[in-house]
Amino acid sequence: MPVEGGEETRVINSIRPIGGYRVREQGVYYFTPLDEQGRSDICLYEFATGKTKKILTVEGIVSSYIEAAPDGRTILYPHLDQAVSDLMLVENFR
Repeated sequence: MPVEGGEETRVINSIRPIGGYRVREQGVYYFTPLDEQGRSDICLYEFATGKTKKILTVEGIVSSYIEAAPDGRTILYPHLDQAVSDLMLVENFR
């Protein structure tokens, strides 16, 4: 909805739930929902142009959280390279 009031307008069709977006001065950085192959796009809805551009397609397991630097030059997101992790304990090695 415009600041001055008026009709609501949809600007983003679908965002991945649970922290899947970050609002910055440039616009809204967000993950799209997973597609059939388990991929998700990182997109930017630009306030200045009112358009969305795809930045990157991410394959594999991605946590929904995304962070964008205030200047818009870098994006940080967790990406898991395997579904499980091993935690090892070494005792009595001396």
